[in-house]
Amino acid sequence: MAADSSFPYTPTPGKLEEFLEKLQGLGVPTRIDQQYLGAVGFTSSNSRPFIPLMKKIGLLDGSGKPTELYAKGLRGGESGRALLAAGIRAGYDNVFQTYSDAYRRPDAELAAFFKSHSDLDDRKVGLAVKTFKTVCKFGNFNSVAGAAGNVDEGDEDDTNEQAEVTKSRRQRQHGSNGSGSVVINVNIALSVDATSDAAVYDAFFAAMAKHLKGLTDGGA
Repeated sequence: MAADSSFPYTPTPGKLEEFLEKLQGLGVPTRIDQQYLGAVGFTSSNSRPFIPLMKKIGLLDGSGKPTELYAKGLRGGESGRALLAAGIRAGYDNVFQTYSDAYRRPDAELAAFFKSHSDLDDRKVGLAVKTFKTVCKFGNFNSVAGAAGNVDEGDEDDTNEQAEVTKSRRQRQHGSNGSGSVVINVNIALSVDATSDAAVYDAFFAAMAKHLKGLTDGGA
């Protein structure tokens, strides 16, 4: 048997989409089971796979009770779509490990993956792919990784800090202290023959002090 046969599918993906859309406008039930499906107008046996699918992507727990993802994701409006995308990624993690953009991959590629990781026949594989693509319509997968071009306050602070570091580095490289003046560092290396006569060293440092004083006084 193949590695993973957990690809719920429904013969009516269109009805699945209709069902999930309807749930967004209803109150959160205590439990979703076949009786609940019938109560909201989905009496066909083709609707039964809706429940294991919702469990797979984290909308229901093992007993069929709606989870926090159900309340904040499925019914959370536009902001909830990012949460729902995360739930779909977790439920189909083996698919997304192979195709990070599985939600927009061609059906043929997904069908090949589903078939190699399940014991489904070609017809059921096709339905499993359509079921997967249907639930993906409810997730915002771009928001999971962060929308491009959006910078929050923390990122802006980091950007400003980096700009200051870059500015400081450039000032050091060009010898500027930031106020328009230029700082010039001069290194002078002098050597004296080794001697035990301390007077020689005294005379040497006295002469050095005299000349350095002349430089700092502007040559006066």
